[in-house]
Amino acid sequence: MKRALFLLGLLSCLGLSACSNFEAEWDRRLHTRPLDGFDGCWKGEWRSSKNGHNGDLRAIVTRKSDSQYSIRYHALYGPKALPIPYQYTLDEVKVERKGETIQVDGYADLGLFGKYSFEGKCVGDDYKSTYISEYDRGIFDLKRTAAK
Repeated sequence: MKRALFLLGLLSCLGLSACSNFEAEWDRRLHTRPLDGFDGCWKGEWRSSKNGHNGDLRAIVTRKSDSQYSIRYHALYGPKALPIPYQYTLDEVKVERKGETIQVDGYADLGLFGKYSFEGKCVGDDYKSTYISEYDRGIFDLKRTAAK
C-alpha cells in the first residue's frame, strides 16, 4: 500500500512539473507576437465522436519553417470537478497554404495511447481538426488567443 501511494505521489509530481512547464511556455507565448496565421496560442475543446468525452484543450503552435510546425497540446480529461491533465507534442506537423486557408496534417505515436493521425484547417482565428487513433476519434475546436 505504501509503495502504491509513493508511486501515485511520484506520478502526480511529474505530471504537475510537466504542466507547470507548459504553463510557463503558454504565458511566454501569449505575450509574443505570432510569426504568421498559424503560429501562436490556441484555446478551445476536444470532443470524442466515439464516446462523447470532451474537455478543455490548449495548443502552442511553433513555426519551424514555411511548411513545418510543432504543436504542443495540453488537454483536460475526466470530470470537470477533478480533471486529469494530459499533454503531448507533435513535432512533425505539415502545413500547406491555400489562399486564406492553412491545411494541417500529421501523425504521431503516443505510446500507450496508440498511433494518432490528424488533419485540420486554420482560417483566420479558427482552427478545427479531426483526429483518429487506434482507440478514439473526434475533433479539436480551437480559437486563437492572446494576452488581454
